[in-house]
Amino acid sequence: MTKRPDVDGPLTSLRQGTTDARAVQQYYDDWADGYDATLQAWLYRAPEDSADLLSPHLSSGTRVLDVGCGTGQLGHALCQRAALALDGMDISAASLKQAQKRGIYDLLMQHNLQETPLPVDDNIYDIAATVGVLTYIADAEALLRDLCRIVRGGGVIAFTQRTDLWEERGFDEMIERMEAEGAWQRDKVSAPMPYLPGNEEFADEIRVIHTLCRVTP
Repeated sequence: MTKRPDVDGPLTSLRQGTTDARAVQQYYDDWADGYDATLQAWLYRAPEDSADLLSPHLSSGTRVLDVGCGTGQLGHALCQRAALALDGMDISAASLKQAQKRGIYDLLMQHNLQETPLPVDDNIYDIAATVGVLTYIADAEALLRDLCRIVRGGGVIAFTQRTDLWEERGFDEMIERMEAEGAWQRDKVSAPMPYLPGNEEFADEIRVIHTLCRVTP
């Protein structure tokens, strides 16, 4: 069940989503302690599927920024595949505390991802990955362009978006526009994949698309 009446503000369910940063922060702060157990019950596979997609690009010492890292599910999946130099960033302080307990992040930063540029230097990561996050970003293109800034040329950016929002928010056109402008080259756009099959509000109706783009040198 996704309804959370204990959370004030406009975000009352995962399916609804919101781009109100304060509502997102409160929702995930309140949910942080039980988040991993709930997502496991909902058969959430996006972090594992993203890690599989990124696996050919991972090796010992690869520098990765987990953008919207939450409690660290993607980071955990990535570190099962290689010994990484892993940093994380998220709006939720409570989620970052849970991520810290995993002992896999070199640096964890609290930041509203809708505020760009992100507080990191240019060209310092080999990979930036953002999973289950763009639902909450009003201007996903601005964030993805900034990831092109912080990822070195030849590095990769991985991201997901729900199928119900992919067309509504013009993701095909955005990817093509950034490709035509020389920001990146599309490497893979997956077919729709399971997202939250154990959640009654999602089931098979809403799936997720995984995308991998290579930053232009």
